[in-house]
Amino acid sequence: MKKMGILASIIFGVLLFISACGSKNQTATYTLKQDDEMVTIQNIYNEDTILKQTVTTTIQYKTMGVKTKAKAEKLLQPSKELYAHKKGINYAIDFKDNKAVETIEIDFKKFSQSNAKMLPLISLPDGDLDSASEKQNADKLIHLGFEKND
Repeated sequence: MKKMGILASIIFGVLLFISACGSKNQTATYTLKQDDEMVTIQNIYNEDTILKQTVTTTIQYKTMGVKTKAKAEKLLQPSKELYAHKKGINYAIDFKDNKAVETIEIDFKKFSQSNAKMLPLISLPDGDLDSASEKQNADKLIHLGFEKND
């Protein structure tokens, strides 16, 4: 009888472990193209809670009103400074021959609510970032004109 109890406990423990591991992160991607600018937002979420978000913006220099890479770098320097040294944000910008590609990665578990309020990111979910809903964020992005990629 004692062996049956131990065996039942082991089986229960294994099933519990398997079910906990079964919850995998999912990805949702949204795009918005306007004139010579393309914005792609990728949300990584588990169940309905967003964990990370990557915003990639590609913009042509002519759209910014400049003709050279050097002028684009100077024009976008304030953006670089705005996102620098913010916990939970990884910011990079790659200047190509005729366009700039800006990438902002946000870790919602490390990113503070106060930083969220002061940064101009339309992609951020409304409300508390610790429990940001992918479904609500999707509705917001689609309302702003983004299309969900399958």
